[in-house]
Amino acid sequence: MKKIYYLLMVSALALISSCQKPDYESVKPTVERQGITSLTAYFTSGKYVDQAIARLDVTDPETDVYVIPIPWFFPEESTDPTTIYMSNLRVRAELAPDCKIDPPLTVLDLNQENHFTFTDNRGVSRPIIITGKRTKSAKCNLMTFALTEPYRIDGFINDDTKEIYLFSVDDLSGFKAEASACAHATVNTDLSVAKDYNNEQEVTVTAQDGKTTCTYKIIKKYPTKIPYGFREKSVRQLFNFEPVSRLGFPEYTVTVNPTLAYAGGSLIVCFGDGTTPVYLDGLTGVKQGEINLGSATPGAVTSDEGGNVLITNHVDAGGMVEIYKTKSVTEAPVLFHSFENATDVPVGYHVKVHGNIDSDAVIILTHEGIAGVTETSKYTRVVVSGGAVVSTETIDLAGLALSWGAAPTNAAKVVPVSAKPEDGVMLCYYSDNTITYINGNGAIAATCPLADMDVTTNYNTNVMESKTYNNATYTIHLTTSHFPMWGIGPQLRVFDTSTPTAIKDMKPVLADTAIEWFQTAAQGCAAADVIMAPSADGFKVYIFYFDHNAGVIGGYVADCIDI
Repeated sequence: MKKIYYLLMVSALALISSCQKPDYESVKPTVERQGITSLTAYFTSGKYVDQAIARLDVTDPETDVYVIPIPWFFPEESTDPTTIYMSNLRVRAELAPDCKIDPPLTVLDLNQENHFTFTDNRGVSRPIIITGKRTKSAKCNLMTFALTEPYRIDGFINDDTKEIYLFSVDDLSGFKAEASACAHATVNTDLSVAKDYNNEQEVTVTAQDGKTTCTYKIIKKYPTKIPYGFREKSVRQLFNFEPVSRLGFPEYTVTVNPTLAYAGGSLIVCFGDGTTPVYLDGLTGVKQGEINLGSATPGAVTSDEGGNVLITNHVDAGGMVEIYKTKSVTEAPVLFHSFENATDVPVGYHVKVHGNIDSDAVIILTHEGIAGVTETSKYTRVVVSGGAVVSTETIDLAGLALSWGAAPTNAAKVVPVSAKPEDGVMLCYYSDNTITYINGNGAIAATCPLADMDVTTNYNTNVMESKTYNNATYTIHLTTSHFPMWGIGPQLRVFDTSTPTAIKDMKPVLADTAIEWFQTAAQGCAAADVIMAPSADGFKVYIFYFDHNAGVIGGYVADCIDI
């Protein structure tokens, strides 16, 4: 998201909560006295009920006082203190065979010392104390680093060596910089002072606990690329959070038609409801403002592999479709292409592009059905060659027995497989729940049933994207949730579709099937989008996703640097 590997970007706490242990579980003791292997504390109320808040792994078999380290905030990246939970947490123990704790563990006040009797597998008993302590984080990792003035160069962070690489052949003297650290950590180095980054520099981060520090060396390097695709070990999550309270996005019950684009380090979010699209910092998710729309009307947005953002309007049958383009969130877009919607159904809520519209590209606009009136099987393909539009054609797939409903939840997403129209398209929609590859001759050449990946009709499967990055062609599929209140959350899969017919039995090269989501109240509008975008220098690639119903927006970054 085999070169095959599964990336489960899941926190340790989420792993614990999905694999809850019984009060007494048989494990092999490491030494004779060892009897308590771990203690885990769980929420007993609120939105996180039955989830683990903290775990103590017992490494000292001689101890009789067990202090469970409760994080200062929960979730860790939030500013929600855990004080209110301390007095009402359920504690469970992992015990060696034939050991027991009396009285049995239940809901405890971890502000207090709770006294128990522990009996080991020899029948020997001793008093123990179980308590808790709120603990400030010792994490001090850098999340982002970039030179910002006189122009921007993103740094590559190697957490294993605590080094930041500036891949450039330019003169880097007199540059200012900026950096962000993990939750509640602080960047201590003043980066607003111009420095000579041709020479090695340093930046220091202090953890929330005020004691733990990390120092990164900043090193200028000349980059080389691996020959194909992104480097699997480089994939890391940039951010993942709830956007309604943090960014002011529409409530999950409001019907929107969301689309995403990326340009110049900014993630653009369009709601397809007539409002001006907003843009976020692509590295942190921090809201920065509204884009300059100029004369464009925002039905949908997307971006190509050359840094261009496309903005389309939404029109009914007979309306004039306008595609605007821009390379900046602050500069007014200009009209790139227009054509009449000569079909009997609307278009403009979904647009995707493969390639670079400054050279060669294929743009696809998927038409939508009309609720209670008709389904549709149509999409319009705009072919770009040498930076100019050479054809605009509406294609009907009715002869393939494929059809879909109205936007946003029941419409299909058709994406071009490459920048060549003869390579065909991929599509998926609810509740067909099958990725279908249609070749350049208009025939179904391969299918990938999502049921084989345990994707059911509880999911909405109509969110796709396709891009070429470092000689590899990827198709990205975001499976979104109809019922987040049932414990069903979004899933992200990335397929290498350089050979598109292989989709029929292909495993993802990247899969995150446990994205954390934050809306669990009720069913809302299951609308979403996903975008893949290379950095301007081509060394990094970003994948961003937004699931409106599940209440989550997030992103990953990977690179193709040979290190």
